[in-house]
Amino acid sequence: MIDDLGLFKALNRGYPVTLVLGAGVSRARGLPLWPELLRAAWELVMGNDPYASDCELLERSRDACRAAGISPDFVRRLDLTRHPLELQFAFECIFDRLLWSETRHALRGKLKLRGQAKQDGMANEQLAADAFAALLRKILYKGQQGPLQSNIRATDTLSLVARAIRRSALAVGGRRVVSQVITFNVDDLLEQVVNANHRKQLAFPVTRAADVSHFTRRSCLSIYHLHGFVPQHPSRYPFRTWDGGEIIKARLPVESLVFSDEQYWRTVANPAGFASRTFVHALSGVCVFIGLSMTDLNIIRWLAQYAAEAKHEFRLMAAEWKDADEVEFDGREELSRHFWITDQKADEPSEEITSDFGVYVLRQLLGLRGIQVIEIPSWTSKAFHEWWRAGFLS
Repeated sequence: MIDDLGLFKALNRGYPVTLVLGAGVSRARGLPLWPELLRAAWELVMGNDPYASDCELLERSRDACRAAGISPDFVRRLDLTRHPLELQFAFECIFDRLLWSETRHALRGKLKLRGQAKQDGMANEQLAADAFAALLRKILYKGQQGPLQSNIRATDTLSLVARAIRRSALAVGGRRVVSQVITFNVDDLLEQVVNANHRKQLAFPVTRAADVSHFTRRSCLSIYHLHGFVPQHPSRYPFRTWDGGEIIKARLPVESLVFSDEQYWRTVANPAGFASRTFVHALSGVCVFIGLSMTDLNIIRWLAQYAAEAKHEFRLMAAEWKDADEVEFDGREELSRHFWITDQKADEPSEEITSDFGVYVLRQLLGLRGIQVIEIPSWTSKAFHEWWRAGFLS
């Protein structure tokens, strides 16, 4: 039995619900997680596998632990110690290498792409961005035979999420369960599955402040890509103007991709920027986090910013209350309207800590940020599938 912790009540009350998605949603469809994406990209551009020796030593250590009879739970938690910003730093090194024409030409040869001709007024940084997008596209969609089709019997997480989005897009009047979607994935697998078997698009990507195409149809749900957008076939998503026109051969802006540390500070770190505005606005409703580890420092910062503001405002409103503990308790109750769905197991706060201390601390921190943790047996379990249908597809 899965405890929804009040999520279903929020759905029934008609609050605006935003699904916030991470790489885990597309995992069952063969897409790599961020470390795997980095490893493949680094090897193609730099010519070597950065984790080869470390992964070999890690597996030997795990084998030794198993042979010694050490707890399987402890063996599962064994991993490489990495800097928390390693991915951003490494992707920045890759992007920097692509600023040089010799590296770009070599990469395009490896990817079997046509030569890239520099156009008048085209900055070197834009050339690097185009090559970087081509690199990501090659890795992300390796083995993908598109376009993807919708299968009402499929039970992978992406299919379940897609059905909830499609149902809300087609809902009559104010009966939408899902009001919008935020994703930190740059692929378009979700859009492909949602729009499959429909003449009109039911989900449309929003990647920058100027995107207005999602407003043109009532039966269309917005999917905000806050880390950029690298679709399998860009021609499926033309850039439309507010009056319905199209901008032919619209280029992917350099700043639309958020992989490197520099790209982060250029976009996500800007509190007045598109990504920050979109995420903070979603926090004013109800957010459901799926397929995320919740360890992304960017997400933690946004949550902290919103929680600090919300708590401060509540304390001001309750300034006349005599019981300070009641102010604190009610303020946290008011803030706690977001949910993280996970299959990670952790101890309850009142129990002795016997599981991963990092997971325990993360849950305590998320509680301070207004995130309640809904624990499911597994993403493939029948209990989760029935629970999801009851809340999002009933």
